[in-house]
Amino acid sequence: MSSPRPIRKRPRWLAGAINIIAVAGLLYLATFLPPDTSLDVMRGGGTLRVCVPQSAPPLVTGDARAPGYDIEVLQHLAGHLNVRLHLNYNPAIGQDFNPRNWRLTRAQCSIVAGGVIDSTATRGFLQLLPTGITSGWAAIVPDDTSPQPVKAVAVLPSQGLDRLALSGFLREKGIRAVPARSPENLAAALEAGTADMAIADRFTIGAVPVGEIDIRVVWLPEPPFTRLPLAFGLWKGDLTLMRALRDGMTELERDGTLRTIAERYGLDIEPEASDDMAVLLSLAPEVTP
Repeated sequence: MSSPRPIRKRPRWLAGAINIIAVAGLLYLATFLPPDTSLDVMRGGGTLRVCVPQSAPPLVTGDARAPGYDIEVLQHLAGHLNVRLHLNYNPAIGQDFNPRNWRLTRAQCSIVAGGVIDSTATRGFLQLLPTGITSGWAAIVPDDTSPQPVKAVAVLPSQGLDRLALSGFLREKGIRAVPARSPENLAAALEAGTADMAIADRFTIGAVPVGEIDIRVVWLPEPPFTRLPLAFGLWKGDLTLMRALRDGMTELERDGTLRTIAERYGLDIEPEASDDMAVLLSLAPEVTP
């Protein structure tokens, strides 16, 4: 019976040479791919087309005198690229958590704006350019030096934010959730005393008509909640357009334009953390088994 032949190992230099040849081959094949012309096509048409929701204040307002944070930033970016800005209003944007259900096409726009959340679902559909603004659950609380235990909270659901985490957290604290359908419902619950505080996304909370009530707006504690950065969405593969817009955003940040626009709409580029909500919720009785 003959003994098995010994297995010959490739010399290390040969394995390295094979890897180099493989990489070089891939790079060579990449030269046959069609070039990215997204920036040239946009400039050739002279128009930066953007899909936005009908209304998403303070990002998109519909008011020509104060069109919203996203719109003003896009106006500056269009000027940076020396093109016109054209807005294509689409009521489906933001009404569904999954951006694939917004049914947008390249023919409609090159950018999606007006509250695009940087999430896994969105990144699976678009490449994202941060706008410097953050969203998340926030609350209106009475501006009282001697806060009372929180027993009921008026809640206005928001697309893109984790409603299950919020409801579970309130149940754990023994706090009753009072459903609301509008900012006016939140204000009415506070004024009538049927809710001790109101919770919604940070933009909605800032627009609640609270009347004569002395209040302050605070973030829900992190953790367990997270704050989500907002972005402009571009089609995957539009790399030259993305680079040009990123350069424009860098310039707007460097010269202070982003901060000036944010201040005009009552937004903070980097919101400060607050323990106010954590303190108030700690006063609520825990649920006992």
